[in-house]
Amino acid sequence: MNLKTLRTTLATALTDAGIDYSTSAFPPPVVIPPTVVIVPGNPWIAPITIGRPASPQVQVTFRLTCIVANLDNQGSLDQLEELVFAVLDNLPRGWEVGDVSPPSVETIGPSDLLVSDVQVTTPATPSYGARPWQPSSPRRT
Repeated sequence: MNLKTLRTTLATALTDAGIDYSTSAFPPPVVIPPTVVIVPGNPWIAPITIGRPASPQVQVTFRLTCIVANLDNQGSLDQLEELVFAVLDNLPRGWEVGDVSPPSVETIGPSDLLVSDVQVTTPATPSYGARPWQPSSPRRT
């Protein structure tokens, strides 16, 4: 599975949370809260198994950035908590949750936003486009 497909599949699973928010598999050009944005985590990709004949397998980490408008302390914190728990409830099977960061205020454009990051990981077998990678043949001279 390539990373684009993995992010898109995760975004699709998170959109059905029963509360009104959007989910982006990529950082959007304009952030409209409430939203969840999927970005690479740290470490982004960690090898589990490599080499042949086994298929390579990696651990992929994403940061789910939960974002709400920062209008008033109590209401914004309540909305962020609801969003974080909706994300946790809707994670697909096979995903593990790491740390959830404490809320922080971020300024994006003209808006102050209340933000919390949820770190998630899953094992994946990478694919490399239409064809799997093949070693090149030795050149004949």
